Amino acid sequence: MGAGIAIRRYGPGDADAVVALWETCFPDDPPRNAPRAVIARKVDRDPDLFWVAVDSAGDVAGAVLAGYDGYRGWLYHLAVAPDRRREGIATALVDAAVEALSGLGCVKVNLQVRESNAAVVAFYASLGWTEDATVSLGRTLRAFD
Repeated sequence: MGAGIAIRRYGPGDADAVVALWETCFPDDPPRNAPRAVIARKVDRDPDLFWVAVDSAGDVAGAVLAGYDGYRGWLYHLAVAPDRRREGIATALVDAAVEALSGLGCVKVNLQVRESNAAVVAFYASLGWTEDATVSLGRTLRAFD
């Protein structure tokens, strides 16, 4: 992993940096994924499943969310600053999330990647993730502006 990078749980002082990171990494996200709203919902629901990668200056270089419902775990919003990629930061964030989920009793972790994002699919494959033969369905429950 990149020199001086540490993985730790998200703290309230990380909000602006995580918002900027997600706006950079996910510029085409729909309004329901507005970073401040995602952070607020996550902190309210289960803040212990939210990590950041910080450098020695305390700057956020990456972030990831996880979820666990007692049956299956999920990873969401993994992002690494473009100028910090290929340093092992994403791998360290995924490892931290998976380790925490396993510690909660989780036996399977899922994630979704847009099928057009071949580089991210290849990244997860390099970590041993495999494609499930499933169809992902979704339903937006309310409008977001």
